[in-house]
Amino acid sequence: MKGVDFIAHRDPSAMQNATLSPILLLRRSFELVGPIYWPLLILASPGFILAIVTELTPLLGGIRILQLAYGIVAPILGGAALWLVDQHLKRQAPLLGNSLNRAVSKAVPLVLSTLLAALLSCLASIFLIIPGIYVGVKLALTPCAIALENQGTTGGLRYSWNLVKGRWWGVFWALLIRGFILGFGVGLIVVLVSRVVADVGDFGVRMVAAAAATAVMPIFWVYEVLLFRSLQQLKGQAA
Repeated sequence: MKGVDFIAHRDPSAMQNATLSPILLLRRSFELVGPIYWPLLILASPGFILAIVTELTPLLGGIRILQLAYGIVAPILGGAALWLVDQHLKRQAPLLGNSLNRAVSKAVPLVLSTLLAALLSCLASIFLIIPGIYVGVKLALTPCAIALENQGTTGGLRYSWNLVKGRWWGVFWALLIRGFILGFGVGLIVVLVSRVVADVGDFGVRMVAAAAATAVMPIFWVYEVLLFRSLQQLKGQAA
C-alpha cells in the first residue's frame, strides 16, 4: 500500500496480537502502561497546570496567550509520549529526555499536521457532519505516522489516510469506544470525589475533572500506539 511502511514484521516485539477490538486494546493498554505511567504523566501535566492557571486567573489577558502556546506545545508533547510508548513496546528502555528530543526534532510537522487535520475535518464538516467525521478518522493516526515513522507534514497525513483505508469502521469504533470508556472513567472519578468531599464546589469539580483527564492520558497514548501498530500488522498480513 502506497505511503504505508510495514515495520511490524521487522520487529515482532513492537506489536503482538494485532487487533482492532477496543476492549482488547484497552486491556493491553492497562497491562502495558505501568512501567511508563509516570513519564507519560509528566508529559500530560502541562495541560493540568494550564487548567489551574485558567481557573485561578480567568480575567487576565495573558491566559489566551498561554492557551495558544499550549496548543502549539501539546502536539510536541504528544509526539514525545507516542515515541516513548513505542520504545517501551519494543522492549527498549525509553528515556523521557530522549523522547522529548525526538519530538522537538519533529516539532514542525507535528504542529502543522495537527492544524491541517483539524482544518480538513472542519472543511469537510461544512458540507455535512458525516464527511467531517470520516476525514477526522482517516487522519487520526497522523501523529503516530510522524512520531514513529519519521514522516513529514503531508507525508504523515497521507500515511494515516492510507493506513486506515479499508478498515475505517474498525478504527472509528476503536476511537469512539476509547473516548467513551475513558470519558466515563473521568466522569466516575468526578462523581466519587464530589460525594466523598463535601462542598467541593464548581471550581473543585472542574479541577478534579482536569486531574482525572490528565491521569488517563497515559492510557490514551498507549492505546493509540497499539492501534497504530495493529493496523500496520493487519495491513501487512493483507498485503
